[in-house]
Amino acid sequence: MDGRYNKATNSLFEIKRTITAPLDQVWKAWSERDQLTKWWGPKGCSLEVSLLEFRAGGFFHYAMRSGNAPATWGRFNYREIVPHERIVWLNSFANEKCGIARAPFSDLCPLEIENAVAFAEQEGTTRITLHADPFGASVEEVKYFAELCSSGSLEQGYGGTFDQLAAHLRRIASRS
Repeated sequence: MDGRYNKATNSLFEIKRTITAPLDQVWKAWSERDQLTKWWGPKGCSLEVSLLEFRAGGFFHYAMRSGNAPATWGRFNYREIVPHERIVWLNSFANEKCGIARAPFSDLCPLEIENAVAFAEQEGTTRITLHADPFGASVEEVKYFAELCSSGSLEQGYGGTFDQLAAHLRRIASRS
């Protein structure tokens, strides 16, 4: 796992992970409602899916819950889906009606982050490469995002989420 700036793609954040599962299983984990609830989001949170329209132009609207804290809503606006190859989406915090909302921790966090994840199968494993960059952000928001990248915060967040994906896929494999 590595999360850092990628000069070749001019992306502010990149993280790569090899998952010990075939591409078809990994793809289903990213594209099926029941599977997303098992792994997406920060460690220690449960996920409730309000809406999943897995298609370009569709939305994934969800609530993350942790203990007795109020729900934190998020959403994906899918921009591009190439089956078994690539998913591109705008990720943002949201309100209960799927509207974009400011991050609960800072007014400087960009309203939208464009995420692009690529999948490549290699001898029964799947290589995942995710790029994340501010979308439509002000100079101050881009600077804040860059600070999140350099502090390790994004690597920790995405890394934890990918750990949960790997664990979810191991549980599926153990039942087979």
